[in-house]
Amino acid sequence: MSLDLKHHKSFTNDVIFVDGFWGGGKSVITSIVGSLTGVEKKKVDGIFEYLCITHAAGKISNDAATTLLKIYADHLQYNSLIGREVNLRWSDDTGLRNNPGSLAYFGRLFRKGGDSITEKINSQNLALLIASHGLFSVSNILFEAYESRIKLIQVVRHPVHLFHNVCSYFENFERSREFTLSYQHNGVKIPWFAAQWADEFAKASITDRALLSIARVQKSVIEMIDTQKNSEKPTLVVSFEQTVTNPTGVIKELEAFLNRVSTKRTSRVLKQQSLPRDQISAGRSTSTFSFVSNSASSEAEIYTQIVTTINKIASNSAVTEFREAIKNYNSRWPSSLVDLEPIWTR
Repeated sequence: MSLDLKHHKSFTNDVIFVDGFWGGGKSVITSIVGSLTGVEKKKVDGIFEYLCITHAAGKISNDAATTLLKIYADHLQYNSLIGREVNLRWSDDTGLRNNPGSLAYFGRLFRKGGDSITEKINSQNLALLIASHGLFSVSNILFEAYESRIKLIQVVRHPVHLFHNVCSYFENFERSREFTLSYQHNGVKIPWFAAQWADEFAKASITDRALLSIARVQKSVIEMIDTQKNSEKPTLVVSFEQTVTNPTGVIKELEAFLNRVSTKRTSRVLKQQSLPRDQISAGRSTSTFSFVSNSASSEAEIYTQIVTTINKIASNSAVTEFREAIKNYNSRWPSSLVDLEPIWTR
């Protein structure tokens, strides 16, 4: 006899995912979302990514994936409400420095657990906030698991400003504390998102791996966006450039999408994140790999430096594909960076 796994009496609170590529600006968006009414401090937990990836690859059954996703989200939220998830690390993206109202979480260390906590989570709709990496293309199982509870915010960022971050990611890809779910192909570690072009990835330089990964992940994101246009899956696409130059407009979108409103903490987040910005990339780093420019340099100077680096060390074929990704990005999410595209031909 074969029985399906099922999570009984799951919580009813919202589960908010803020997804994007490495260095895509999720920290800015999650800080804003975390300042809205009834949203818990953000979490970065790879188990959500691992379950979605293994399910999409056919490595785990549908009932197992949905059940584990439900149980883990509820368990994580319960632990948060009784103080088991307080992160005291000052520099962490999920730590005290980078989250509004974190001091309030200390009081939970002395709170009793029990069914009253569950009732509070459900009755007040205290949202679980998860920051994920490149999850959007394999996110179908999330919508199946959480149904009306899920809200997915996809953060996109201009490919040129992703370059240095993704290069740094691949430079450290072989270290033991790098936890991206990966395959083994002819003795080479292949990230899950490059499975369809494993041979090409294995032979490519670090620079080409970065350019091709940015271009192809962006393509998969755009395909998913187009696929979901006529669906009822609650998804909001937010560009990093629009967020940092016009945060008020983006906050209004987030409020309407999440059915939550700004608080006093939202103003503090804007100040902490230097929003709005005159220069798109001149913010504050929350990661050792984050791309942050010198505010004394102009956007054109920053763009030119990156383009020069790419043209010196990348293959022609990778540059061609990367430039096509830039054109696609500029057409969908135009910003002041559109005017800098001719720099490529100088």
